[in-house]
Amino acid sequence: MNKKTPSIKDVARLANVSIATVSRYLHGKMDRMSAATAKQVEIAINKLNYVPNAAARQLITHKSKTIAIIVVNIADSFSTELYKGASIILEKAGYTTVMLDTDSQQEKEEHLINTVGLNTYDGLILQPLGSDVKMIKSEIKRNVPIVILDRKLDYSLWPQVLSENYSASLKAAKYFQEHDFQNAIVLSSPIAVASTRQERLKGIKEIYQQVQILELDEKLFQRQQIYDDLKVALSKNNGKTVLFFLEERWLLLLLPDLISAGFLPDINLQISGFADTSLISAIWPEAKMIIQNPYQMGKKAGQIMLDLLENKKTVPAVSTIKTRFETSGKNR
Repeated sequence: MNKKTPSIKDVARLANVSIATVSRYLHGKMDRMSAATAKQVEIAINKLNYVPNAAARQLITHKSKTIAIIVVNIADSFSTELYKGASIILEKAGYTTVMLDTDSQQEKEEHLINTVGLNTYDGLILQPLGSDVKMIKSEIKRNVPIVILDRKLDYSLWPQVLSENYSASLKAAKYFQEHDFQNAIVLSSPIAVASTRQERLKGIKEIYQQVQILELDEKLFQRQQIYDDLKVALSKNNGKTVLFFLEERWLLLLLPDLISAGFLPDINLQISGFADTSLISAIWPEAKMIIQNPYQMGKKAGQIMLDLLENKKTVPAVSTIKTRFETSGKNR
């Protein structure tokens, strides 16, 4: 026969105190009781092996101590590093984090935002696909703290944590122009969807008025077709060309093809773009990359979320995490 699970009433009876006193003890309100009473409750809890019921506690406190973190694509190291950074801050503060993946699908993102609004999450850290403030607002069904990651939203209602995009691309493009690279080819996921890609392209176009753009669609991706398109684009250029990848994952995918096909090494062709890890430099040390810090972005978002939960009034509207442009790669 299964033993009955001890309840808060059992703890109160054994400790010879009221249920309210046990509840105060469980919520850390030790100033509301004597040290001797607190010790009685502690002994009763340990003797009964009492575990507080999370659902019941939520009904009392209206808090779940859980934060939802919605990311664009867990296959992308950028998204996973955002999550890791936010989690380490929030978990130290006693919160549990849940990562939800939109898989780069707008409908799924809307569904997940709606799900967060309908459940008992205490807050939402969101890396949105696009920049539609009205959509985000319409899907959230209750007043919950929100922090936006990696997207610049015009007229945002929520704090935003961004990486340097425009200025980083501008700096890199200027470097290549000064080193006699006359041509720029940009490879990216659809640019119109995300403000980050738009800002990066804008920075490049400040230096290179004529930019060839190859957009890569994750749903319709055909490796051979992209390779053929890139080959055609390169054949049209005279002089030195820089291949600028707006996201690391596309470079990781295509770099082996560029090497095996003999495009690299070539003194007239250089690789650049945004990197989230050290993988590119490990594979191709000659690449000159803009190094982002998504882990630090996540940590900043986690701290801002804690500030919002504590109703602090000094939360910045926009926080920008700096990048660095690595130009120390070898030149073949």
